[in-house]
Amino acid sequence: MTSKEIFVAPREIHDLIQRASRVKGCEASVAERIASKITFCEINYGGGIKGWLQLVADDKNCLTETFKSVQVLDSLPSKDSLDFSWNPSIPFAFIAQSLNALQAYGFAWESSPKVPTGDMQIQCVCLNKLNSEKLDSNNKTNKAFSKGLQVNNDEWKKLVGIASRFLLSEKILDDAHSAVYE
Repeated sequence: MTSKEIFVAPREIHDLIQRASRVKGCEASVAERIASKITFCEINYGGGIKGWLQLVADDKNCLTETFKSVQVLDSLPSKDSLDFSWNPSIPFAFIAQSLNALQAYGFAWESSPKVPTGDMQIQCVCLNKLNSEKLDSNNKTNKAFSKGLQVNNDEWKKLVGIASRFLLSEKILDDAHSAVYE
């Protein structure tokens, strides 16, 4: 780990992305789904936070529009071979979780670049139904939950800054000072 990196818990990533997505105009359920997608990508591929930050830097509405455009991957395809494209391209972070879920149903996917990270821009993904194969189990999730994730400190600070603009109700703030939280 370098001085430009810190360790954070996956839950912290999820919470900050969720609040920051609300600040950027998403309704609660959309912000929750985006947070899940970005956290999954950060754990399994890296670059999720950076991909989210790149997307929201340009346009406040871009986040909701991108979320809508990737929802097609959240359902099981009826064909054995499909191509999905986005114009403009989108960060891989928004489709990594859906592609992983489709692998469990025997779909292999290809993109360019071959081994993307969350911040890489994806314009096209090809899905192909293969004979059902078991996914290799990896320990990335277990490791992330037990040891944390190494993230870029500058990106983390930007995310914290955006998320801090999400207003909390007085009840939540009052409860934060109760004995339950001490």
